[in-house]
Amino acid sequence: MSHYTSIKTKYSNPLTFKDVLNKLNCPYVEYKNEEGLNILEIFILPFRMGKTNIYNDYSSNYLAFHWDKNSYNMVTDLQSWTQKESIDLFLKKLEVNYGYCETVKQAVSLGFTRSKIIAKNSTSRFVFQRYVEIVH
Repeated sequence: MSHYTSIKTKYSNPLTFKDVLNKLNCPYVEYKNEEGLNILEIFILPFRMGKTNIYNDYSSNYLAFHWDKNSYNMVTDLQSWTQKESIDLFLKKLEVNYGYCETVKQAVSLGFTRSKIIAKNSTSRFVFQRYVEIVH
């Protein structure tokens, strides 16, 4: 049984990473910086779209991740954040949702199906099953 509350998550699947961001309703932009590195910036707190700068007055309210051809790595200076609790909460949601999505994708690719969801208090358990036909 997997439990996603305090695991170290490596964001190695770009499609899953972006799917999770969309699921969490987090706008993001992707671009190459001056060094040619792929950067993905996620907007966490309320933001305003500007005509020339997507951040406008909220330029410090985003997290930046660098894609190194294997995984996304956070490159943001968290010490500059004044609302640290909202960052911690967001990162926790990102880790849990990414881990869940990757587990489901792997389970489905191995022939498992989700058979039921057991919700208790604030937690949910997902039961996966795989039927194997044995021929004698």
